[in-house]
Amino acid sequence: MFNDWFVLLKKLSKNNYSTKDIICPECGQKNIECIFVGNSTTHIGYLPIWCRSCNKGIQISRVEIPKKVNMIEFGDLEAIKNMIPSFEHIVPK
Repeated sequence: MFNDWFVLLKKLSKNNYSTKDIICPECGQKNIECIFVGNSTTHIGYLPIWCRSCNKGIQISRVEIPKKVNMIEFGDLEAIKNMIPSFEHIVPK
């Protein structure tokens, strides 16, 4: 299933990270969320992607954050805690 999440990541990238109509590879629901977390000066960070329906997802580390997408600053722990749920990470096998 991990590879299916990478396919989903490619779709997100082509869609400018809009999750509209993106289907979860785990449960089949259109309930995917993602938000970059990083440094607004360097635009380097990580990207958690999860499904609000099944609470599964992946986290891509050390990514370049596109300049025109919403992001959370590394130091904004309250926003990270409030916006990103504790989800089950799908890992490569």
